[in-house]
Amino acid sequence: MLGKDLYRIEVNAELSNERLRSLVFFYGPLIGNEALAFYEYLVLKGNTFGFSKLNELLVSLNLSIDRFEKNCDILNEFRLLSTLRRDDHYIFIFNGPLTMKEFIRDDVFVRHFIMKTSGAHYQELLAEIREDNDHKGFENISKTLKAGELSGWSSSDETYIRKQRTAKKTDYDFGTMFDVNVFLKDISPTLFPMRFRTPDILQKIAVCADLYDVSYDRMRVILAEVADFDSDEFDLRELEKACMRSNGVYREVEKGQYDVPCVTFLMSLQNGKEVTESDRYVLRNLSDKYHLPAPVINVLVEYGLKNCDNRLVEKYLTKTAADLHRNDIDTAEKALKWLDKPAEKKTVSEDRLPIYDPSSNPFMTKEDEEELLKLMGKK
Repeated sequence: MLGKDLYRIEVNAELSNERLRSLVFFYGPLIGNEALAFYEYLVLKGNTFGFSKLNELLVSLNLSIDRFEKNCDILNEFRLLSTLRRDDHYIFIFNGPLTMKEFIRDDVFVRHFIMKTSGAHYQELLAEIREDNDHKGFENISKTLKAGELSGWSSSDETYIRKQRTAKKTDYDFGTMFDVNVFLKDISPTLFPMRFRTPDILQKIAVCADLYDVSYDRMRVILAEVADFDSDEFDLRELEKACMRSNGVYREVEKGQYDVPCVTFLMSLQNGKEVTESDRYVLRNLSDKYHLPAPVINVLVEYGLKNCDNRLVEKYLTKTAADLHRNDIDTAEKALKWLDKPAEKKTVSEDRLPIYDPSSNPFMTKEDEEELLKLMGKK
């Protein structure tokens, strides 16, 4: 395995109390503490959607690639994990442990357990499994709560709780490729507290993922790094900085395909070259200042590179971005159609590029325009 390989996790395990005891008391001595923690973490982490870079998983586990492979081999041997491979793509399928009663009926596992521990220890656990749980002759004296004993419970309280029970789970639609609903499905409140799950924060997470090609798994790691669990405030700037530093996965993008993360799209246009920090800031500004979705930014980036000698000239892009925003261009199809209009239909003279418009772009001065036109050889 290599860190740049891609992986997906599927979980077929259900850790009931009985199976968890078996995992700890029977499997634990056989697979060791590291493999045990490895298994528990990834089972609780749950299924992943789509393939992600293995390097991101290694970071979250704090394991080297060699230790990762070793733990996989151990779990494979005891049928807790099935590993599938096709070229550089891996699927890790986590299976549930046998119950204690099932374990002692497995001739191979029992022999390994006795060799690893001792016959005496095995007999102790066996006696515990066979312990008589007969309750005959015992009286149940447990006390229970009664609804009628609730002090101060009103009809309005009852109405509220009924509404909460029947209320549908909130579905978020920010118009992004990053599906926040899928992301929230597999992240626990311990890693991402409920108080941080506001629409503003969730939308920022989705937008950053679309800009910088941040996978679900990588985003979980980033949130764990930037969230201050002792505070009620969430630092969106730290989130964005961490996402900007995330390395996207290079893959070729078909011509005319714009619904991909912006960093991935730009890398494809640059034949796999890593996107520079300054270019990442350009992408961020196009999103933050003009609220353009990723597919529209991709169309604009392609357009800008063609017209600016294969460079991202921010002043040129921001002028066009302002026009797109003002004209409510919110899809790649609309952007392509709008940018393909003849110059005269955009009320811009034919002998000058659509660069300077103080009303729509107050950040550009006349001097900026003159400098840019000289750079592009248009004056």
